[in-house]
Amino acid sequence: MVSLLRAGFSLPARRRFWLGLAALGLASHPTLAAAPVPVKPRLLILTDIGNEPDDSESLVRLLLYANEFDIAAIIATTSTWQRDRVRPELIDQRLDAYAQVWPNLTHHADGYPSPDTLRQRRIAGAPLYGMKGVGKGHDTKASAAIIAAVDAGSSTRPLWVLAWGGVTDLAQALWHIRATRSPADQARFLSKLRVYSISDQDDAGPWARENFPSLFWIASIHGWGQYNMAAWSGISGDRRSAEQWPDRDKVMDPWLEANIRRGPLGALYPLPAFIMEGDTPSLLYMIPNGLSDPERPDWGSWGGRYMAAAPGAGLYADTKDVFTRDGATYAGNQATIYRWRGAFQNDFAARMAWTLTPDRARANHAPVAVVNGEAGRAPLRITAKAGETIRLDAGQSRDPDGDALSAHWWQYRDVGGIPPQAPVAIAAPDAMETAITMPMVNAPRDLHVILELSDRGAPAMLAYRRIIISVLPVAAAKPAQ
Repeated sequence: MVSLLRAGFSLPARRRFWLGLAALGLASHPTLAAAPVPVKPRLLILTDIGNEPDDSESLVRLLLYANEFDIAAIIATTSTWQRDRVRPELIDQRLDAYAQVWPNLTHHADGYPSPDTLRQRRIAGAPLYGMKGVGKGHDTKASAAIIAAVDAGSSTRPLWVLAWGGVTDLAQALWHIRATRSPADQARFLSKLRVYSISDQDDAGPWARENFPSLFWIASIHGWGQYNMAAWSGISGDRRSAEQWPDRDKVMDPWLEANIRRGPLGALYPLPAFIMEGDTPSLLYMIPNGLSDPERPDWGSWGGRYMAAAPGAGLYADTKDVFTRDGATYAGNQATIYRWRGAFQNDFAARMAWTLTPDRARANHAPVAVVNGEAGRAPLRITAKAGETIRLDAGQSRDPDGDALSAHWWQYRDVGGIPPQAPVAIAAPDAMETAITMPMVNAPRDLHVILELSDRGAPAMLAYRRIIISVLPVAAAKPAQ
């Protein structure tokens, strides 16, 4: 917790379009492939809940998405804003409210953990600030739980620690591992751990990165307490600013009152005192919606886009996106988050509506994106030659509520850094079926195209699919003689 203060073609046109593609020799519709069973990301939350409202807000959102994750623990922690106490009872209050709405949630999606399961995983962390709680004699139930959760994973299914406050208990876990395990076992442990921290809120985070430089760690790095400079403030940093970003209305109190503060769980979503949900970008980063791959911070997601601070470094720090909307151009590290704000706030509101009724007909549910017959959330990979035209078809996508769907295809040119990706030509960006012509390149290059698939429910919900096109120079694409 931190404070900023301290679509489409007509039928005849579509026929002409596909006749044109046929003339180019492009393939017909493939048979729909079954989507692989998704593997849930493993999460552990460190929260300094009780310092100000935003951790309580983020916890409410987490519980609405609990079906998407394996939650190993929710640990109440300290931070620079709350140095000598932890507030696990505030977690308990929200778990009690979750218990009231859990029966309704289970009618809308599979996989919601039982309230008792989550209660058993609520832990009080050390009531000590930063490095005062790290070292010999400072092992706690919380640090032991972190070690056990990491050990239970693998390098392909790691534990993601989302640090919403200080990281005393994480630092103690790392200290214990270094003191008790061989270098090889330490390396094995670190390979199974990932961290996304909301800046630094104590001195334990910098200590951990200095002593374990290979540890995969996402964080905004800036002057102490200068949170308005951090990427994560893109979620709602314009609430009290003269600068206004797209969809600002969806983070203001009237919208939150009407769409979020509803029902037993929504009633425990406090209105913001400073920033709204400053910790939530770490959660948004992990939501498996077809856009993100947590192992690739540089690809971008609802939770922002980050790049390695140095080649081979474990630290991933802020970068910037540039985009245009309604004639205005936006750029910066915070743009990597607020560009998605309308979508993730609508999704949040839709899930809060699930808590109010078991009747699926009275709520909206996200569409399912299928591209070229391939279902699932993993990126679709295609190889093409420079100058080649390929087809992308989302026509087999579906909506669980029977809503009409609309598509928007666009190139995420920021991915890959500076200079941006060479532009592709998208023939029909707002059609369910389109053709994309590759640019001329002198060396192999991966280009990222995003499908945004929207339903017409209230509120409208999006699904995504990332298409990664490996473009080869014409000479490189020729078969060997």
